[in-house]
Amino acid sequence: MSREHLDLIASLPLFQSLQKEDIATIASFCTVHSHKGGDVLFYEKDSKDAIFYIISGSVKFYKVDRFDNEIFLYKLYSHSLIFNVSKLIDSFFISCYANAEFLEDSLVLHIKSTPFREMIYSNQRLMQKILEESFLMIQQMQCIISRDVVFDGTAKVAHMLVNELETFNKLKKHEIAYMLHIQPETLSRILNKLTRNGTIAIEKNSVEVLNIQELKDIYE
Repeated sequence: MSREHLDLIASLPLFQSLQKEDIATIASFCTVHSHKGGDVLFYEKDSKDAIFYIISGSVKFYKVDRFDNEIFLYKLYSHSLIFNVSKLIDSFFISCYANAEFLEDSLVLHIKSTPFREMIYSNQRLMQKILEESFLMIQQMQCIISRDVVFDGTAKVAHMLVNELETFNKLKKHEIAYMLHIQPETLSRILNKLTRNGTIAIEKNSVEVLNIQELKDIYE
């Protein structure tokens, strides 16, 4: 086991509260992998005995309907844990599966789930970290439900402008429309309306929020 590998594991936010001996144990059942943008981490029905941690990069999760249409669910970025709760806790959980694909060149930590699960049960600090990650996952699922079931098109755009402005400005309009499950033409109309209202300004395809409270009022 190299010093470089140990230092990398120790530097990750997920493990920073752990002791040196804990880091060494975790490093013994982890491997680091490079993935290209467009690579698939796993498909919907795959069964992988592993947990993944995004060191750098981003991953999109999506499902495919019976007409082979791709339905975007959500994205995860650097320092995010990708795991199936049922592989960590021996209990009855309903697990939802999706396809996972890299949006850019990424570096990912592959963690063997069985020894990791055993370590979680015996290490309170690690258990706390995993619980925090689980709460973040639940919060994200709640946001997805609100976005896709409750929000109309304008609320979806407003929510993204408030919470993911940097991502919004990096993406092309058709990519944003895909993520929000709206038509590109609908996105353009909403942005034009928000611009006329003085809520946002657009210069060289980059959005600047002028009145964040007005955006929040749309979806809160």
